[in-house]
Amino acid sequence: MHFLDYIFLLRPTVLIPGWIFLLLGYYRAEGGMFRVTPLFVLSFMIYTMIMGAGYIVNQIADIETDRINNKLFILPRGLLSVKAAYVEVIILVAVAFALSFFFSSVYRVFLLLSFVLGLLYSVKPAKFKGRPFLDLVSNAFGYGFLGFAVGWLTIKDFSLNTFIYSVPYILAVGAVFVNATVLDIKGDKEAGEITTGVYLGERKALLLALVLVIGSLIASIFLSDFICLPCAAIASIFFFWAYRMKSKTRETPLSGERISPSIKEEKVVLLSVRLSAPLLALAICIIYPWFFVLLLLVFFLSRFYYKKRFDFVYPSI
Repeated sequence: MHFLDYIFLLRPTVLIPGWIFLLLGYYRAEGGMFRVTPLFVLSFMIYTMIMGAGYIVNQIADIETDRINNKLFILPRGLLSVKAAYVEVIILVAVAFALSFFFSSVYRVFLLLSFVLGLLYSVKPAKFKGRPFLDLVSNAFGYGFLGFAVGWLTIKDFSLNTFIYSVPYILAVGAVFVNATVLDIKGDKEAGEITTGVYLGERKALLLALVLVIGSLIASIFLSDFICLPCAAIASIFFFWAYRMKSKTRETPLSGERISPSIKEEKVVLLSVRLSAPLLALAICIIYPWFFVLLLLVFFLSRFYYKKRFDFVYPSI
């Protein structure tokens, strides 16, 4: 079980979005082919190590907050020491960059950017996750472009097309992230973090998210991206629904503060966030059926680990 602590410190369930965008970049660079080569498998492992290292740093930075909120258990409960976590980060980064020499120097640059952005997002004094718009840009850019680009660079040289074809995903990630900050406004305010949602307020944030997801849909049409297009189209319905429901909420005449929302309103925003990634994951599973097997493996191993180790049911469907 001690070995599994090191594995789950990587947060496998949170690695899934990064895997999705890596696969999307690889698929687009392949020109719509379905090949999975040994070089791709190596790239997949390298990017997993880099992402995992970033998530460990994030947990080290948030260890006290997680202890108070009884979250992410492994470091807050002392199952692994902070020193051991740092050692794991160093090993992961060192091995990832050593293996990256099978790829181009540009590939390594994008790996480095991914890791550095993860540090800037989590660690003070930068800590982008508590700064309006920097939190949005770092998520949209980190997943939608850098993750996509690493997949692309696995088999193809960097070009302007690398960025152009990532635009639908940059906008899609941005939309989902903004709505996620709306759900966390209360907790973020209490923690003193000024996220994009806190800074804009619910209505403006939901409008921004709606604009971004519609932008993703339009970009998908222009780029003939038939993976993102149906996902963005379906997601747009929920983003529009969330914005419409919130925009009808009454305000007090003086303060402009929103009267407490109904449970239904919160659920619609939650749906707009929680349905988006599964839609892309489903599309990827259709293209690469083995990815569905990987998702099942992550799900059931996580359920086993968290139940056995902490008597806690995670993840839930």
